[in-house]
Amino acid sequence: MPKITKREVSFWSNFGLSFVLFIGILIVVNVISNKYYVLKDLTEEKLLSISDQTKKILKELDSKAKSENKKLEIIAFMREGDEETKEFERLMKQYEYNSKSIKWEIIDPEKKPQLATKYEVRTLGTVVISYGEKTIKVDISTQDQNKTPESQISNAILKIVRVIEPKVCFTEGHGEKDPNDTEILGISKLGEFLKNEGFQVGKIRTWEPNPIESVCDLIIVAGPQLGFTPSEITKISDYLMTGGRAIFLSDPDSRDNISEIVSPWGIGLDNSLVIDLTSRAVGASPAHPVIVNYDEEHPITKGFRFGVLMRTARRVFTSKNVSGVDATEIAKTSENSWADFDWQSGQVKLDPQDIRGPIPVAVAASGIPGTKGGEAVYGTLQNPITTQARIVVFGDSDFISNGMIEILGNKDLILNAVNWVAERGELISIRPRERKARTLVLTPKNISTIRNIFLFALPTIFFTLAVVMYIRRRKL
Repeated sequence: MPKITKREVSFWSNFGLSFVLFIGILIVVNVISNKYYVLKDLTEEKLLSISDQTKKILKELDSKAKSENKKLEIIAFMREGDEETKEFERLMKQYEYNSKSIKWEIIDPEKKPQLATKYEVRTLGTVVISYGEKTIKVDISTQDQNKTPESQISNAILKIVRVIEPKVCFTEGHGEKDPNDTEILGISKLGEFLKNEGFQVGKIRTWEPNPIESVCDLIIVAGPQLGFTPSEITKISDYLMTGGRAIFLSDPDSRDNISEIVSPWGIGLDNSLVIDLTSRAVGASPAHPVIVNYDEEHPITKGFRFGVLMRTARRVFTSKNVSGVDATEIAKTSENSWADFDWQSGQVKLDPQDIRGPIPVAVAASGIPGTKGGEAVYGTLQNPITTQARIVVFGDSDFISNGMIEILGNKDLILNAVNWVAERGELISIRPRERKARTLVLTPKNISTIRNIFLFALPTIFFTLAVVMYIRRRKL
């Protein structure tokens, strides 16, 4: 066995010590770099940076989170390996770099379906943003070029940071559904969903003297069984004529007089019962219509991809063109349906007087009847204020009840309607940055130089370095 010299012992000791020291330095550098680092966007158009608007929002978030000792959590449900997922990761690193109050995570719903179920996620690209008890969901998979992932996420954060909580008032006293009622026909779940969306929820008695606009930002009339008095109709109509906001839900078997309130906006309701044979496909009665046709241009239903199941529904339609009003039938049944006018006889069949489908069951309207620009003008001549009313009328109130609101897209449709009526669109708009086209043109001389570098120069350099290292090791 060859004898180990002191020189060899010294060499290997120094080598081992150097190796351990090198590994230690790498660990320290890695720990420090993970906590303290600098991101630099070298692209001319700043394609990899977030906007100044977002940076300001994140500063507001840090200030709020520090005072309340909270963190904002962002959970994205996306498929691993997709290009959209990689882009989102880069975006989140920018958010994390500019704010110490953000935690984020990407979850593949196919691998963790229990989490997708917990957060009621139905599509890839859904991002859940939570802060304390507030939760906002956004869909960043949209193809709308005006809604970038950054703009959607920043708007959601802004709604959390700046406490803007419009008040939704449910009318009472006419047999309406109650937002405090936890029974199957109550609408307490809707009340909770609205609170999660950033709304205050309350009630209003329209026969009391207080003006509606003094206590409510919008009203919801959810399935009244009795009609409003003439003075109440006047009060609600006056509220709408000055730019009020309202959602009406009317049932086929009720004695309400909602039609008197909404008819000036060109919206009609009749005494029909919608029969839809397509409902059998989901195990429902033909008297429980499934809504599958939506207006693709209206903000409430644009891109809406879910069916909506109603318990019983009446036809709601645009009855006439009204100057100053833009009214749209936003939701309809399938072609295999009809509006039955003899349903109370107990003989439900397609008669000559019935109307064949698709049958409209929801209408959205904006504007002020009889005005040139669809706006109410008040204030002073020096400081005029203009505003538009927004109204949505549904032909059923049961689809928002506790027993049905979580079926199919019921919840999504009513929340879309409330947000549109409240005019809670995008608070900021961050458009995508355009990438400039750049073409690299190489001359034959350039190509020859590059080829020589890779074929001859680099191999020669590496070979020379290898020879030098070999000679030095031989001398040790």
